[in-house]
Amino acid sequence: MGRFTCLDKMFIAVFCFTIVLVYLLVWFAIPSLIRLFATRRLAALCADKKAIVLTYDDGPNAQFSPDLMNLLKVREVPATFFLLGNNARLHPELVKRLGGEGHEIGSHTRDHSNAWKTAPWVAVNDIRAGNDALVELGAHTNLFRPPFGKTTFVSLLYGLFRHLKFAFWTIDSRDSWDRRPVEDVIEMVKTQGGGVVLMHDFDAPKRGPSPHLHQEYILKLTEALIDFGTKNGFQFIHFSDLFETQEPVFAAGLE
Repeated sequence: MGRFTCLDKMFIAVFCFTIVLVYLLVWFAIPSLIRLFATRRLAALCADKKAIVLTYDDGPNAQFSPDLMNLLKVREVPATFFLLGNNARLHPELVKRLGGEGHEIGSHTRDHSNAWKTAPWVAVNDIRAGNDALVELGAHTNLFRPPFGKTTFVSLLYGLFRHLKFAFWTIDSRDSWDRRPVEDVIEMVKTQGGGVVLMHDFDAPKRGPSPHLHQEYILKLTEALIDFGTKNGFQFIHFSDLFETQEPVFAAGLE
């Protein structure tokens, strides 16, 4: 066999680069573009309906979720909770209470696997197991929020196969990281004319400054959002209500 010429080596290098580029495009870039499109659509729907959607991930949590639900019940505001399957199984009474008090439930996987950092079959199994856990508890839902908002081509295909509605967000409170000041979150809602706000109802984050202040921050932010929305004529609706053609019957401050 003859040796590879410089031209042969260049062809092999270009071929390998093309394969890697196609892989990255299909595996990561396309899902990221889909998320960008979905987020822009959510922002437009919120602005069109002048709506605020309060969403909470990673629960239910026995130490915090009841306090949050108490606040929402007193203020008569609905929210959407994206539950982890393992936590839901640990606290079925909280899952039942969420549904009984008019909140919307979505899935957030069973174990909170990051689809970008795990094998595709692990990510898919986590999606399936999280949804199945909620079904076992009577919380049938097609809403799915990917952990960290990360999806791959395979997890997207699986979601389509299971008829899942991927639920992203338009405003990140960063409560699981460094926590945006409450005033900044309110200003973002004001500027965007509404929004889907990402928050968490776990006990405390594993990172960021002062984890012990998490619950206080979420309660303060939730109350501030409700006060702002009520004062300025915003509706508080479930995530799924954004896609309804008719006006939602519930609006903050109205009977």
